[in-house]
Amino acid sequence: MSLNMKTLTQALAKTAAVIEKTVQTTVQEVTGPKPLQDYEIIDQIGSAGPGLAWKLYSAKVRDATRAQQYPIVCVWVLDKRALSEARVRAGLSKAVEDAFLDLARADAGRLVRLRHPGVVHVVQAMDESKNAMAMVTEPLFASVANALGNLENFENVMKVPKELKGLEMSLLEMKHGLLQIAESLDFLHSNAHLIHRAISPENVLITSSGAWKLGGFGFAITTDQASSDSSNVQAFHYAEYDVEDSMLPLQPSLNYTAPELVRSKTASVGCFSDIFSFGCLAYHLIARKPLFDCHNNVKMYMNTLTYLSNEAFSSIPPELVPDLQRMLSANESLRPTASDFTGSPFFRDDTRLRALRFLDHMLGRDNMQKSEFLKALSDMWKDFDSRVLRYKV
Repeated sequence: MSLNMKTLTQALAKTAAVIEKTVQTTVQEVTGPKPLQDYEIIDQIGSAGPGLAWKLYSAKVRDATRAQQYPIVCVWVLDKRALSEARVRAGLSKAVEDAFLDLARADAGRLVRLRHPGVVHVVQAMDESKNAMAMVTEPLFASVANALGNLENFENVMKVPKELKGLEMSLLEMKHGLLQIAESLDFLHSNAHLIHRAISPENVLITSSGAWKLGGFGFAITTDQASSDSSNVQAFHYAEYDVEDSMLPLQPSLNYTAPELVRSKTASVGCFSDIFSFGCLAYHLIARKPLFDCHNNVKMYMNTLTYLSNEAFSSIPPELVPDLQRMLSANESLRPTASDFTGSPFFRDDTRLRALRFLDHMLGRDNMQKSEFLKALSDMWKDFDSRVLRYKV
């Protein structure tokens, strides 16, 4: 009798577990991933990630009694149904869609594990339902791609935030952002032992307080993977003819990818590949146009790289040109490290930038240093543009 009762109890427990899981799944499919249940969407503020597939929304927590680090957060939403429809229209296979979603999952998973001031801070890990993926991060302004004028994947172009419309970042703001990304890359390479492999405008995020941070880790590999078994690290595949950027890119944008990741069957991968990509990003920001604009056409890319002349750097500040040319060298051994780049005269000789850096680390200064700095700052107000004043000063 006792055996039958035990068996019956186990059966009931299993049935209860199945029912609970079924209810959870049903609720999730009706209400969406958990972040969409826990947070109330306010407005779309931007888009980010490969193909700008993630939509970024400002949001606030539904349960006001919950302790919150941020009163306003950013909810990232990837619409799986819309991606599937786009994939069908483009004539792509279901395998391509699945591979892209795996990249998104890898990106979100890596982002949760990486804890550093220069990496986007995850508030609530990624969750997904049948039709969507969602995660919650610290409050953001937009991606650098959005700030450069790429406003793809906005639900309503008429509702693009007014701060993004016609935005032109000052050289000071770009310098400050690039210096922060250089420091984040130095952490990634020297401490986290990771190679990002996809540094580009869509994977650099600007927070609501003006800090520039890294995201987009779907293509990242460890330095051990790169050095110990390079035969398994395949070069990215790009077409030899014009291809418009897909909504489901399975490789980083060619405009920002290092040549050693493109030109051979087995890629020579190292931290130097990120430095090339970072150089492409810096060039695009400061020249206000991409160095490579090749529509994922590898022949056009190689042609631009082969015939890169001094004339291409005519719109770059002279104190940056030598460092940028080294970063963009086809010879990996000539590229500087991220740490080397932070010592460039482009950063070192700018007093306004030094002031912003002091503000970045204000809490760590003693009272005498703070007092002297604030006296000096009173004479510098006029040298800061309105965006930098609002965000940092």
